[in-house]
Amino acid sequence: MSLSIQEEKAKDITVLKVGGFVDTSTSSSLEDSIKGLHDTKKTKVIIDLAGVEFISSAGWGILVAYLRKMRSAGGDIKLTSMVEKVDNVFKLMEFDSLIDAYPTLDKAVKSFDD
Repeated sequence: MSLSIQEEKAKDITVLKVGGFVDTSTSSSLEDSIKGLHDTKKTKVIIDLAGVEFISSAGWGILVAYLRKMRSAGGDIKLTSMVEKVDNVFKLMEFDSLIDAYPTLDKAVKSFDD
């Protein structure tokens, strides 16, 4: 299984476009990308999951761990564009009570203005 991560900018927000499978063998790549943003004080982050087919518990754990770190630093992590299968797990695990998720990248970007 493979994972692709592309970093883009939208205003003062960093967008990570992720594709593939986030599991125990690939989650360290996602963690390295998010850690790098945190370390360089880029704490407003949107993770675009349109190309992600699966996220394991390891992947969800990384998102929750860095969510707290980003919020402590005055930022946030928001998710966008989840495919149905990923969205179903997101809601089943009740992560929707922790992490804000939006149907489109545009709505996620605008949510930082609220």
